[in-house]
Amino acid sequence: MTTTSRAAAIGLGLVLPVLLIALILGADYIESPKTAYVGVLAVVPMLSAVFATPRITAVVAVITWLSAFGFGQLASDGNVAAQRVRLIIIALAGLAAFGASILRVRREYALMAALQEAATAGQLRAQAETDQLTGLTNRHGLTTRVSAADPTILRTVALIDCDGLKDINDRQGHLAGDEYLKAIAGRLAGSLPKDDLVARWGGDEFLVVQRLDAQSAMPALERMHERICGTPLGINGTMTPASVSIGVAEWRPGMTFDEALQAADTAMYEAKAAGRNRIVIAG
Repeated sequence: MTTTSRAAAIGLGLVLPVLLIALILGADYIESPKTAYVGVLAVVPMLSAVFATPRITAVVAVITWLSAFGFGQLASDGNVAAQRVRLIIIALAGLAAFGASILRVRREYALMAALQEAATAGQLRAQAETDQLTGLTNRHGLTTRVSAADPTILRTVALIDCDGLKDINDRQGHLAGDEYLKAIAGRLAGSLPKDDLVARWGGDEFLVVQRLDAQSAMPALERMHERICGTPLGINGTMTPASVSIGVAEWRPGMTFDEALQAADTAMYEAKAAGRNRIVIAG
């Protein structure tokens, strides 16, 4: 329990009921006949049960009963049987409030546990669908999303291959290669709309899925290419040129994702064969 919730439990579950006891008994003392309002004290522990812990509720129940008993001794209306009945009712109400408080707290703990479990499951799912190096969606995450996509909507698939990553790994080491991939991923993700699916497909390949036909997608893909390759990347203090080859294919209704991906893969290899660092649309 946090400090704020503990203060609220004490304020609403203990202080407020005690003030209510004083108010009821004060009104009872002023009015006549005496002890006419004592029976109303039965509702006080229930008020505590709504806000307080079982321990505080039990304390309030005891205070309520003792207040009713003491007031009956000091300001008795002479009806001993009625006073006894009032005390029994107040005692039973206190026990009921205590039980209700226990049930409420158990339900709150169960709800908190369920929320924590759901949050943990969400975190694990996010981790399972995120590439640890680049922070982009990974292959599993993108596959999961496209498998749930509406098959009647025309889309465009762009497969992006980093040119020359092997050379960077050979000349500067694999850590430099990782920095190169992270820098490419940052420029890639920062140049496309939030609604586009952007993922690290594996190794030095990235994948983009857009809800557009290929011609409509080209302006955004060209801007993306320019942003990635327009200026060198600073890798380990060395300015390293960035180069990517991009294959683009339409994912038409009736096609499987694998078919669209294969067409994009073929176009990407055509871009490499044509000299790299360019975009080719599948014919």
